[in-house]
Amino acid sequence: MLIFCLVVASATQAQSALSIPRTLTSAEQVRGLAPEEAVAGLRVHIHGVITNNVPEPDFFVQDKTAGIYVEGNTSKRFAHHVGDIVELDGVTGPGKFAPVIRELETRVVGKGSPPKARTYTFAELADGQLDSQWVQVRGIVTSASIDRVSWPETVLALRVVSGAGEFSARVPLEHARDFSYLIDSEVLIEGVCGSRYTSQRQLSGILFYVPQLSYIKVQSPAPQVPISALLRFSPGTGTRHRVRVHGVVSYQQPGSSLFLQSGRDGLRVLTQQDTVLQPGDEIDVLGFPAMGESAPVLADAVFHRVGHSGPPQPLPLGLDSPWEQYDGALVVTEATLVDRYLQLGEFRMLLRTGENVFEATLPSSQTGSLSSIPINADLKIVGICLVRSGGLWALPQSFHILLRSSKDVAVVHTPSWWNFRHTAWLLGVTVGILLLVLAWFAVLSKRWRNQMAIFRQRLQRSGVIEERNRIAREIHDTIEQELAGITMQLDLAADCFQQAPEVAKDAVDAARQMSRHSMLEARRSVWDLRCHLLEHGDLVEAMTQTLRPLVPPDRAKVEISVQGQPSRLSSSTEMSLLRIAQEAVANAWHHGHAQSIAVELHYDQQRIHLRVTDDGTGFDASRTPPGHFGLLDMKERAQSMGSSLRIDSVPGKGTVVAVDVLVYADAEAPKANTYSGR
Repeated sequence: MLIFCLVVASATQAQSALSIPRTLTSAEQVRGLAPEEAVAGLRVHIHGVITNNVPEPDFFVQDKTAGIYVEGNTSKRFAHHVGDIVELDGVTGPGKFAPVIRELETRVVGKGSPPKARTYTFAELADGQLDSQWVQVRGIVTSASIDRVSWPETVLALRVVSGAGEFSARVPLEHARDFSYLIDSEVLIEGVCGSRYTSQRQLSGILFYVPQLSYIKVQSPAPQVPISALLRFSPGTGTRHRVRVHGVVSYQQPGSSLFLQSGRDGLRVLTQQDTVLQPGDEIDVLGFPAMGESAPVLADAVFHRVGHSGPPQPLPLGLDSPWEQYDGALVVTEATLVDRYLQLGEFRMLLRTGENVFEATLPSSQTGSLSSIPINADLKIVGICLVRSGGLWALPQSFHILLRSSKDVAVVHTPSWWNFRHTAWLLGVTVGILLLVLAWFAVLSKRWRNQMAIFRQRLQRSGVIEERNRIAREIHDTIEQELAGITMQLDLAADCFQQAPEVAKDAVDAARQMSRHSMLEARRSVWDLRCHLLEHGDLVEAMTQTLRPLVPPDRAKVEISVQGQPSRLSSSTEMSLLRIAQEAVANAWHHGHAQSIAVELHYDQQRIHLRVTDDGTGFDASRTPPGHFGLLDMKERAQSMGSSLRIDSVPGKGTVVAVDVLVYADAEAPKANTYSGR
């Protein structure tokens, strides 16, 4: 089966190779190649006319069959111009969208002109099949600018709307000048239809290559309309065309917007042009009508000054009439100041006129003396009215005044200082001071009682500590000394009874271990009575100072590690954990002869884990050696904490002692970071 497939594939490739001429003689033949075929560099010889030679050194050529893009020879330049009839020798290339010709040599054989172009709709151009063809298309210019960056040549960059789509056009220029007159003009463009594409050879847009300005024919200019006629219904006309509006400047935000006044009509103009204007300047504005929040606006606008007639007079703001008629207009009204504040870099004044409440805003850098105007003052406000609409039918719901400077606010009447608000404020301050004095006396009284309670507790604690130390000294001087004497006597007896029966020897050995355990218990009792480490520190510090002295540092090493965030537990739990660790370390050194002992404490939110690991001789964990009361003590302490002791040991492989304690199971929660009871 595999051999059959290989034979079929070879036959197909051979047939494809036989169907392609050794030299391609038309642009249509090159355009018919697949990218895998065009990359082979097949020889090409065609006869056609140059339709565009920008950007250099590349150009377009069209013969009787089709047009095609030519990648110019960079090592040797051949002189040619638009309209030259040439003979072109080259090789095929895959191109970045459609197949191309890579120039080897070009010879000019005569003069001619581009072929007669057919007019296409944008829908016919949008699929990319007319790439590199000489065509015509109609549209409306929406922007015109000079481009000195994209190509080596200076070109005029146009954005054109055609039907339901939009495309770009580039025209080479000898001299840059103002082409704003083209904006919103209906034009007929003749040129080469190029393509924009992605790195995956996918079409992303249409780009027209126009040889010169004479191939762009203006069909109609922008009409002049009054402000009141914007976006009105007119049979047979649309709203995509730009219009020209004449008016007087009432306010400007350079690079963002400006406001015009024409009679009683105001208009907001959105423009990025930053030419500085003054109130009263007469200007002509060209822009595209668009829907604002309540009234039409002009978008993507350009303007030029034609004269000066003095600042426009503000319109009295009548709130009983439809508000949208004041949108974008300069208005004047009287209102009462309710509040004032700074927000997002603006000084905002909350005002009330009749039953309506609105805001007046001004950049915080121009506030001046407005921040000192008293509340409830009567003001005269002049500014640009901006109306906000909402709901299904976009009915006016609110408005605010855009102040031009602090001079737009004038104080008409200042209220008396002794008003209800100030009187209530003064009374509140007086009552507040009285309450603070009473609260201060209450705090002092409580502090005095607390200090006396602390003093009594310290006296009691001092007596307890003194009594504890006295008992500890007595135990040390009596019980421990006596147990030490018993141990010495039993050691002597064991040496003397070498010849006694084995039963007697075992009994004596058990007595020796019991006596040693009694001595250790006495020492632990002394340590329990003098447990100042847990009184003045935490479990980690107590383990550090208690466990390391149990082992000679020159013969063995004790490592203590802590994971998690240490937290205080009840006194009984911390004491039991410390005693278990102490017993495990002592056993590892005395009985296991360990050289390395690791003590690990791990804290988490619900449990505390204690683990003691040594490298000693170990023992059989399934059998408890006779007389080893320390193991029994550790198990009992683990059970008292609601847990169980785990011992893992094998002779010759060390021992692991571990216990887990539930934090919330502590019956006695510590009251503070100490065991003094405070």
